[in-house]
Amino acid sequence: MTTTIQSSPPIDQTISFFRVSDLQRTRAFYEWAFGLHPVFERDGKVLILQATGESFFGFVHGELPANQPRMGAITLVTSDVDAWSRHLADLGVETKGPPIFKPEFGIYILYVTDPDGYTVEVLEMRAEGWPHAAQ
Repeated sequence: MTTTIQSSPPIDQTISFFRVSDLQRTRAFYEWAFGLHPVFERDGKVLILQATGESFFGFVHGELPANQPRMGAITLVTSDVDAWSRHLADLGVETKGPPIFKPEFGIYILYVTDPDGYTVEVLEMRAEGWPHAAQ
């Protein structure tokens, strides 16, 4: 079987969704710790926060099984992980330790856990060839 690559219609924006137990607590955490602002809310069922011009995180209210690992991670790409580490420390946000460099992935990364147990990664992509944002 031969596969022909066809051009796809454009993707204009991205939203990654996560189930959380308390939308208002989630909103407060991400506004306070990371400065993300809501752009859409619906009847206590969904909350969408804007991360960059065209990327968003969506949160939906629902039951979370106790003592189960959260699938997925929220990754925020930055040019200065150390500044984020200081900022979060100044706010009293607990991290999983200081930033670390992972040469096998070409990333410098800081890990945080949100109130529902999701991992938030704040990382510098140092790998050659990564499409960095316009500065």
